[in-house]
Amino acid sequence: NCTYSGLNQFKGDFLGTQTELKQEITEMALMQTPPALAGLGITVMDGPFFSMMPFPARGLHTLSHVRYTPHRHWNDAQGIDPYQKLKNYERTTRVDRMVRDAGRYLPAILNAKYVESLFEVKTILAKNEGDDGRPILFEKHPELPGCYSVLGGKIDNIYDALEKLNSEELHG
Repeated sequence: NCTYSGLNQFKGDFLGTQTELKQEITEMALMQTPPALAGLGITVMDGPFFSMMPFPARGLHTLSHVRYTPHRHWNDAQGIDPYQKLKNYERTTRVDRMVRDAGRYLPAILNAKYVESLFEVKTILAKNEGDDGRPILFEKHPELPGCYSVLGGKIDNIYDALEKLNSEELHG
């Protein structure tokens, strides 16, 4: 079960993860950068941090901000479909606040042009809400043999998951 935001959406004997999960509806603003920022990826990691990274598929950049990217959140539970919440969410952008705040540290961003926003569900471990840590969740279901729930918050978590799976006695 590595269904990211759908970890607790299985039915039947699967009662969800034992580890508490938090869901967030998030916004990534797609921006056309001014020439001074073309091709650059920038992340400010101190204070109200933000990130502006190339988005090659569209020839744009994404803009995210620690305060304004998360729009709403809830504790995950069976019966609460995060994708339905996303579908029903009124997608009002906060790009003006992102740009204004980021512009204090990176004035050239004030000349970027907003194109549109991508909204998505982000899943994190509830225990890491305050520290932005994104360790891997690898949870063996206590009553369903061979059933594991995996949530990796960073791309390199795949190596941790493979190592853990290799150490398990899997019977097939």
